[in-house]
Amino acid sequence: MSWWDRFFAPKSPRVASAAATQKVASLPDEPPKAELASGGQRPLVGINGDIAGFGFRLPLAISQRQAEGAGVHAATARAISLLSAMRPTLASGRIALGELPGSLLCRATVASQVPEGAWLAIQGGFDPAADTAGLLRQWRARGVTLGNDGGSEPEGSRFVLLRPMANGLADVLEAAARWQQLQPGRVLVAVDLESVDAIEEALAQGVMLAAGCLAAGPQRMRERPLLQPAAYRLCKLLNEVALDRSDAQIGAELRADLTLSYRLLRFVNSPALGLTRSVESVEQSVMILGRRELYRWLSVLLLSSGLHRKTSRALQEVAMARARLLELLASASPDQDPPAALFTVGLLSMLDTLLQVPLADALQPINLSTPAQQALLSGSGPWGHYLELAITLERHDLAAAEILAARFGGLALVLALSDEAWAWSAGLARAQDS
Repeated sequence: MSWWDRFFAPKSPRVASAAATQKVASLPDEPPKAELASGGQRPLVGINGDIAGFGFRLPLAISQRQAEGAGVHAATARAISLLSAMRPTLASGRIALGELPGSLLCRATVASQVPEGAWLAIQGGFDPAADTAGLLRQWRARGVTLGNDGGSEPEGSRFVLLRPMANGLADVLEAAARWQQLQPGRVLVAVDLESVDAIEEALAQGVMLAAGCLAAGPQRMRERPLLQPAAYRLCKLLNEVALDRSDAQIGAELRADLTLSYRLLRFVNSPALGLTRSVESVEQSVMILGRRELYRWLSVLLLSSGLHRKTSRALQEVAMARARLLELLASASPDQDPPAALFTVGLLSMLDTLLQVPLADALQPINLSTPAQQALLSGSGPWGHYLELAITLERHDLAAAEILAARFGGLALVLALSDEAWAWSAGLARAQDS
């Protein structure tokens, strides 16, 4: 078992698939397959630049049908599924923010399923015939935090959801300034932002939680045209490992960097590896880890060299989740693609955002295989569909994800693997902090 798996024992894809299928099969008024999911989860970046929680919303088609008064039974089932999907996030101590129509939330079968400690962004108004006061008392007793999402203000509302309109980020910042002036104590949550740069700007202007596209904007890329020396050294070491240099050669390269040597020895002697005796030399560390695990460790350090970004901790966790998802997908795929190589593809796919340089420049010093380069630089080649599926899920485009997921056993299985990847990444982040 590798040091990665010492943190978490991954579930079998077949078990995850069966669980997902069982949950889906129990829902009434089955809609098209692309809508089987409860909507997926989106990272919420906190004021400190880490992942503070996740946002959950219904697939767009379901929300549209609900607004038109159609498919009420199916939408109710999906709302209950979404609320259920929030529970693991809450159990981990993070915020779980659900966006749901008030007309659905006031239905008794839905209202009773709102989990303790959830954040609810209420879209539109409640049904006039509903016992609104009773609902609010019920939720407050469970520690539910209520917020406004463009509808009537619920009593005791503590946050407001801000979305970009025609002017993009400028709309969000203007609304944030207005709310800060009118109600300084209101928590501001911005969603659907266009880039990581927009997320960082919103957080700098008083927004407490922000979500959106996790790619960097082009302007920030031009500000830092070159890789930093620490990143170049890590790239060189990655190449030494990929080219199968001797342990002595790799050890010599590591010993030339005092900081890297210390970090490697500290890691190898950590409880995560469970060694029965201490390791005192860099060369021993290289032998104990092995090439595959050493390559992973160096890849993670390369991501960590982007610490100058405010959102770097969140981006690293997202990159780890993406890497783990690609690894799990490769294990579930009939194509027999190497899981370790797909892990690396997922991990390095966010290198441009973290290091704030064009991806081609960031990858140029690394000796990657042709399929890896094709997937990373143009989304093509035999591995391009892996990365495309991961990014499509992050965009919350479930209709497109269903098509891409077919070769991996279907959307239900892929979403189960995605949840597993997020849980693994979060656990690894906690372990690294401890």
